[in-house]
Amino acid sequence: MKYWLLTTEYPPFFGGGISTYCYHTAKMLEQQAHTVSVFVNDATALNTTIVNDGSIRIIRFNATATKSSEFLGHVTNISYEFAHILKEFIEQEGKPDIIESQEYLGIAYYLLQFKHLGYAWCKDVPVIITMHSPSFLYMEYNHVSEFRYPNYWICEMERFCLQAADHVISPSQFMIDELSKRFTLNHTNIFVIPNPYTFQEQQFTIDGGNEIIFFGKLTVQKGILQLLYYFKQLWDNGFQRPLILIGGQDIVYHPEGLSMGAIVRKKYRSYINSGLLKLEDRIEPSAVEKRLVKAEVVIVPSNNDNLPYVTAEMMSLGKIVLVSEQGGHREVVENAISGFIFDHEKAGSFQQQLTTILGLDKQKKLEIGSRAQKRISEYFGYQKVYENKKQIIDRVILQRSYKKKFPYIRIKQDISRIDNIPKGNKELSVVVPFYNMGRFLDETIRSIKNSSCKVHEIIIVNDGSTEEESIQKLNTYRSEAGVVVIDTVNTGVGAARNIGIKAASGEYIAVLDADDIVEPDYYATAARILSTYENVHFVGCWTRYFENSDKIWPTFSPEPPLILYHNLINSSALVFKKESIIAAGLYDTKMTFAGLEDYASVVSMLASGYGGVVIPEPLFRYRVRNNSMIRDVSKDKKNLLVQYISNKFSSFYSNYGYELVNLYNTNGSGVQHDNPSLDYHLSDKIPFLGKHSQKVIKLIKRNRHTKNIAYQLYRFLKK
Repeated sequence: MKYWLLTTEYPPFFGGGISTYCYHTAKMLEQQAHTVSVFVNDATALNTTIVNDGSIRIIRFNATATKSSEFLGHVTNISYEFAHILKEFIEQEGKPDIIESQEYLGIAYYLLQFKHLGYAWCKDVPVIITMHSPSFLYMEYNHVSEFRYPNYWICEMERFCLQAADHVISPSQFMIDELSKRFTLNHTNIFVIPNPYTFQEQQFTIDGGNEIIFFGKLTVQKGILQLLYYFKQLWDNGFQRPLILIGGQDIVYHPEGLSMGAIVRKKYRSYINSGLLKLEDRIEPSAVEKRLVKAEVVIVPSNNDNLPYVTAEMMSLGKIVLVSEQGGHREVVENAISGFIFDHEKAGSFQQQLTTILGLDKQKKLEIGSRAQKRISEYFGYQKVYENKKQIIDRVILQRSYKKKFPYIRIKQDISRIDNIPKGNKELSVVVPFYNMGRFLDETIRSIKNSSCKVHEIIIVNDGSTEEESIQKLNTYRSEAGVVVIDTVNTGVGAARNIGIKAASGEYIAVLDADDIVEPDYYATAARILSTYENVHFVGCWTRYFENSDKIWPTFSPEPPLILYHNLINSSALVFKKESIIAAGLYDTKMTFAGLEDYASVVSMLASGYGGVVIPEPLFRYRVRNNSMIRDVSKDKKNLLVQYISNKFSSFYSNYGYELVNLYNTNGSGVQHDNPSLDYHLSDKIPFLGKHSQKVIKLIKRNRHTKNIAYQLYRFLKK
């Protein structure tokens, strides 16, 4: 079996639970004679490098090949680069039997977008998502604002990965239960399979083991603040045993804008000075066993955790662990048999269990340590985990089936069809609203005719043009085969589009302004998607500007609540199912002034239950003219238009009131945003560098040392 594994972490350059999981998964599959390739993004790699670890192929790449970092935020860019390098390798050596990816940071987002949009290079490749640490869950416990950009978008990418995967694997039932409290999966293909782990079982000793240790990252989610609270109570009541914290201290605690190490040192300075609290930085994996040899108990006090490897690692060393009820480790540890469990929600539970552990005699400790080793060997052993995983893999490979519904993030309501709306003739009609655009029309029409999709008809709606040159240009098309010119009095672009849509005979309708152009594959790709999915009613794509700009606007599939906060899609260049756009009410011609009619039409479609998607490629070209109408839409006008739209669809907006309030409060007015992947909140605080601030922030966030300095600066600028 040809198995590809996608990850942001892989040893020896990366540590942490995901890295450990990927290493052991690759080794487990290698033992079963499978061909394993690990793809890992690595900012230190100058070029794509391939290293072999036995028969495991490790592909390290720098996320710069597509240059999407010029218009996508740092994390979103990495996801796009993953899709790009997978495409490159598939074209070179063929498709793998299966791809597995973490859900964390949504690195498989664009892979799954291309897969479900029917791209040939990946549409038949099964994709498994293994759930490790969803940002939208851990941000909650680490007191990080999920609604701040780009956090919310990263969470949306993760949610899409979970919805769009062929199967989802979780190493614990605990995490599935936590997920179900906050998010509804539209499929039932989710299974619990423990993480693989193996170790060399050897005789352990407890002689001289008198240290009480926390081993892991200092974060709120890992329970460090509660652990220190428990020990403060103990110390203040005369307990004299020190607590040793071993692990990364540079994680920023956002409400304070300080690293967790700095916060602990500040708040517990007196206990540090008295020797009751000791802090040690992270240590290399190879040094863990030697450093923890004197541990009497290792505490894993997570507030919320999936299945932290630290539990397995410590138990495999014969160490007594004290773990919280609030994590998947409760499914591994047998209380008072192979370890101990306390409950954050039960007062005194921690102190009681710690006292019990410290009161054990030597023989009892040896028995628990021995049972701990045996438990880990049985629970995480390669053979058992592989047998369970192989069943899922075989099922995924055998169940490659045509899906009639696109996997939106949130469940869409069922739609009642209106029988008297004509569906058309399975072909594409292109509607071109036209007002004094004669000098651009030839280029626009030529781009339509160059489409790889057969265009049934081009309908030019002359919206009362007054310019002689434009009128003459229109006359040259009146007798041309396949082109229909409809004349009407000047009533605006929305009304012109409506006239053209009603007159069109195609089942699919594309709207294209008379000064814009499309790439040859856009309409064919859009028509294929519309014909594939019964729940996709319109299709858009990325936009490439031309004439007075060469930038790319990366648009995103429009789902609430984000589409209600600001426009995610170039709604002036969509391809619709005719019956759907008519049933949703067409374009609103009653808006006070022009500017956002196309955005309003998208909201109208979604409010009516008609979902849409975006092709993540720049297949539409938008002409940036000095006298473009959109340049006259001031911020005040935009605010009034948004007010009109939100009032018109108030019941739809009210369904997402909680999310919208938090998006507005956290990021400001939606009219100033058009790309949720960017780090607006930091760049806005930098009073220099201008547009280059985004690039500087990306560089800073890639380095753990500069990141802490950056947040110190951010705290200063907020004052």
